[in-house]
Amino acid sequence: MVRKVSRRYRLEGKVLNIIMRSKDGVVQTDLYKMLNISSREGSRICLKLESWGLIKREKVLHKERWTYKLYSTRKVPKIDSLKGSPCFACPHFNRSCSSGSAISPERCELLDKWILTIGVGGADVEVKEAVASRKEA
Repeated sequence: MVRKVSRRYRLEGKVLNIIMRSKDGVVQTDLYKMLNISSREGSRICLKLESWGLIKREKVLHKERWTYKLYSTRKVPKIDSLKGSPCFACPHFNRSCSSGSAISPERCELLDKWILTIGVGGADVEVKEAVASRKEA
């Protein structure tokens, strides 16, 4: 089944992408102009992204008018962020590992352990050891 993606959903993605890629934040009114959307629609999208914790808004005086400067609370994902992921060394990767099955990312202790160590180095998890314990199970 193909899911039809709404215009609002696509706009939310575009807005988040623009904000995440800006180094010094984006002025909310400039964002509306970039995307050619109304301030009402843009404001609703920004409030929704803020409520989800994806962006933060800071009130600023811009061109003699009050508006908000938008900053991402997340970093742009990079391919290096997957470096050291236990999934690529796992014998179940691309076979029996899938969401909702007996072997899944939601139930993987190795993946949990790796995610919890990412901030401090990520590669500290011993992948070989964990994969060996998986084979035994």
